[in-house]
Amino acid sequence: MASRLPNVAFAGLGAMGFGMASHLVKSGFPVTGYDVYQPALDSFIKEGHGASSARTPREAVADTDFLICMVATSVQATPLLFDPDTGAVRGMKENATIIMCSTVAPAYIDEVQKRLKDQRPDIRLIDSPVSGGAGRAADGTLSIFASGEKAQLESAHSILQCMSGKLYDIPGGLGAGSKAKLIHQIFAGIHIAMASEAMGLAALAGFDTRHAYESLRANDGSSWMFENRVPPMLVSSHPPYSAITIIAKDVGIITTTSGDFRFPLPLVSIAEQLYLTSISAGWGKEDDCVTVRLYLPGNGDLVADQAGASGTVSINITLDTVQDLMIGVHTAAVSEAMSFCERLGIDTDLMFDIVSNAAGASRMFVKAFEPMKQGGWSLKAAPDAKGIRDRLVSAISPRSILED
Repeated sequence: MASRLPNVAFAGLGAMGFGMASHLVKSGFPVTGYDVYQPALDSFIKEGHGASSARTPREAVADTDFLICMVATSVQATPLLFDPDTGAVRGMKENATIIMCSTVAPAYIDEVQKRLKDQRPDIRLIDSPVSGGAGRAADGTLSIFASGEKAQLESAHSILQCMSGKLYDIPGGLGAGSKAKLIHQIFAGIHIAMASEAMGLAALAGFDTRHAYESLRANDGSSWMFENRVPPMLVSSHPPYSAITIIAKDVGIITTTSGDFRFPLPLVSIAEQLYLTSISAGWGKEDDCVTVRLYLPGNGDLVADQAGASGTVSINITLDTVQDLMIGVHTAAVSEAMSFCERLGIDTDLMFDIVSNAAGASRMFVKAFEPMKQGGWSLKAAPDAKGIRDRLVSAISPRSILED
């Protein structure tokens, strides 16, 4: 007889969390959902036999073996777990397990573990952030970066395996999973911003932006994010795929953590300012592809307007130069992210497998990884680094690309 699937409490039924919880239900797990947004709970209980809801986190965990935390931020996770009246920790069964799937700082994982030791030393903790978006969450094909004690990971294996297409066991103990996710998000945060910059430049140069996209995506400057984020830019109206507030939160975790380690991350710091500027403009809940508006003041829909038709030339720049810019930025991202990866103690070859199979991938990451690894992650070790530099310098100096 097959063993009984464990009861699961699932907190955080947002775009990804709802898909994850629903997939668990469809796979036979009994799941009690909790969310502060009542319509999300109402929708979840319609997912079929095995789906139920609770009014508080403590009520959700009353008869469950595992609590999956998939809320958006650590600010939301803290009361979810530790509120004296409704928090889950005081109501969990003896020797139950918390699976932290939210993207949080590695330091926050340490904080949660310390509080558990003070309040409920029997409770187990797994650090297990996820990546892949709402579609892969619903399909059970997420990338999951799990870390913790071996026995605890084995006890949760059926749950983690159910939700994942790629399940990574990240060496290094609690917090290692969040460190791996952090490194991946360096690439994601830089590449999303680069996609906006590239298409903004293409639009200002008067190119048919659909043709520009097809040309750029076929060359070494392309990235997973470029191919994913640009198509929505080419239409004037589109639903949010991933809100700017989400990537802004993630890069905020990165810059805070890099500050803790006194490690400079200039590219991702610039990207963070772009996202914060977008939020200040009132776009926080919109798809992060609308960051392109920052490059098109007064005409934020220019990329869509020129999809299929050339426009007015505002700057003198070629698509080859845009491609060189993308290659240069993506190569610099390899140097920045992988240097920090080594500083955090995460195996770089494991990180290559993670990034190259996930949303942080780019052609230059795959092409430049090995020579840059051998060269200590120096940009000088990247393929054609001097040629890219010289061509970009020539494109903007000594003359300005702006028309007189």
